[in-house]
Amino acid sequence: MNRRDTGLMLALAAVWGLSFLFLKVASPAVGPLVVAAFRVAGGALVLSVWLAVRRTPWPSRAHWRPLLTTALLSAVLPFMGLSYAARHVPAGLLSILNATTPLWGALVAWLWAGEPLNRRQWVNLLLGFASVTALVTSQPAADQAGGTEAGLPPLAVAAALASTLMYALAVHQNKRQLGDLPALTNSWGTLVAASLVLLGPALVAGPWPDATHPAPAGAGWSAVPGVAWAALGALAVLCTGLAYVWFYDLLERVGPTQVLMVTYLIPVFGMAWSALLLGEAISGRMLLCAALIVGSTMWAQRAPQR
Repeated sequence: MNRRDTGLMLALAAVWGLSFLFLKVASPAVGPLVVAAFRVAGGALVLSVWLAVRRTPWPSRAHWRPLLTTALLSAVLPFMGLSYAARHVPAGLLSILNATTPLWGALVAWLWAGEPLNRRQWVNLLLGFASVTALVTSQPAADQAGGTEAGLPPLAVAAALASTLMYALAVHQNKRQLGDLPALTNSWGTLVAASLVLLGPALVAGPWPDATHPAPAGAGWSAVPGVAWAALGALAVLCTGLAYVWFYDLLERVGPTQVLMVTYLIPVFGMAWSALLLGEAISGRMLLCAALIVGSTMWAQRAPQR
């Protein structure tokens, strides 16, 4: 991998690490439904331009039903779940929980596709999930109403982990039903289908601020602060649309094995951004558990040595 590709990989990891910060800013102001809707719609617009420039083929009519299923698994449910979790879970910790996607992926492959797991993989999967348990049971979270320290809400942690499970399910659903569709076209179709599901309800329901963003009754969209609009725009255009373009550009040049390194770097940037820009504390236990989760994932995915 040359210097340009290395720089692009670091930039991509930094941008996706920023997404958890933007979730932390936007979700308390507008709610998970609006965040997810704006994110997929903005990403779809960016990819529409890119597909037109690249003259990439569009999905056929037969692809739209499986694309809707993929949209539910890879965008609608996980984007709403992560947005909900961002209301209660620190951004840095959320980026670590997001790194459990490959762990779920191995379990889904075993249960769904019948792919065997050797002893080393089982040990590393158990180590990874044990580290997640140790992390979430010891990590305090700022109480949204009063600013006091409280334990992490189990529902918010469950929403984050369920979101990463949805990502893993989407990968295998894609392999079975959309294997003939180019990856970039697949992503565009997924975002368009997700937009069709989310935009109408989000526009009708309007913003859903939490207790940290009190608004007069009936204020609606006019009460959304400018910083929340900026976070929504960055999340949609930068962290979804442009990030997908960079990811697939990198995938074409370096292949899937090396591009997987991006997923291992995201928690590093997620914790760094949250500490620098949000003032979140990074404890030694948090660093240790993050290292164990990412390390166990990397080791479990290594090909067995002869």
